[in-house]
Amino acid sequence: MTSTEDAKVIGSGTPEFAAQLLTDLYVRLRRDLQRWAMVTQQTPQPRMGYVGQHLVSVVTGHPGGRSGARGDDLKLPDGKVAEIKCCYRVDQLGKCRRCGTAVAAIEKICPNADCGSDDLERMDDSKWLLSPRSEQEVRELFIPASYYLVLFEFADIAQADDIDVCIYEVDPRCLGFSLCMIDYYFNIRQNSASNAPFNLWPDSPKLYMMKPRLIYWSVIKPDDTIVTNVFPGRDEPQLQALGDLATYASTSTFTEAAIDAVAAARGVDFSTVAFPRANAQRRRRKLELLQIERTRQNWSDDELADDFARAVYRGKLAAYTQWTDEFAPTL
Repeated sequence: MTSTEDAKVIGSGTPEFAAQLLTDLYVRLRRDLQRWAMVTQQTPQPRMGYVGQHLVSVVTGHPGGRSGARGDDLKLPDGKVAEIKCCYRVDQLGKCRRCGTAVAAIEKICPNADCGSDDLERMDDSKWLLSPRSEQEVRELFIPASYYLVLFEFADIAQADDIDVCIYEVDPRCLGFSLCMIDYYFNIRQNSASNAPFNLWPDSPKLYMMKPRLIYWSVIKPDDTIVTNVFPGRDEPQLQALGDLATYASTSTFTEAAIDAVAAARGVDFSTVAFPRANAQRRRRKLELLQIERTRQNWSDDELADDFARAVYRGKLAAYTQWTDEFAPTL
């Protein structure tokens, strides 16, 4: 299906239909930008927020609200709405590790004629942003029935060839989302001079505690062909679960108190274990033991995400029971 005449009924979307949209609105634009960037030395990065909205409509079958940056991103049946967030981690400006010169993603060697090194640092630090600025806006975070998180990133940043395009669906009423947003507004934002938006990082424990489900995944190959691996209706949504717990030992999210709380909730007894004295090593060992029990007992990934959300946020939000009772009643 290549004609927009056939696109009048969005529900007729197919993997091929979505691939055609990516080709028309992204692949061709990206190639043209790369070609001109070689002449102008400007960034080849396209702005992807609106393309992400088009893609979600085609993939889900739900029309947009013609809102742009304001209003409802997606119109659902029965008067419900959904929000779309886009994170674009492709074609970010990097730098040469040898001389520090800025390097575009399309450059394979340092553009500094006196350097020419191929030891390049590729950047992929973009993230989804959520920015409630008042209590009313915190409440409005829970109006959408779903959040659709669109992600463009290289499958392997070192190679910068295949591009993964993914859409994750998140329920804002799940513990990981609701507790995170309440904590951001009342604890993090209120104590920050900058009032910066909340940064939701791909592959972060805070994301996995939100129990995102992968509903769409395609790969744009170097020759610009598109392979669709996951598509709604054809494939079941895939829960993106917490990974090996020991890999989160260095994160500030999983404090030792939170780890101990999850262990207590899961009936894992640490009292007879001789732990290292160093805090970081002790946290890692505790997470390793939890991971062993997770595998041995085949813990539910859904339930484990909720256990960690309770453990991470319960103490922080003790003063905000009005909010947790309303938006996180299972805390």
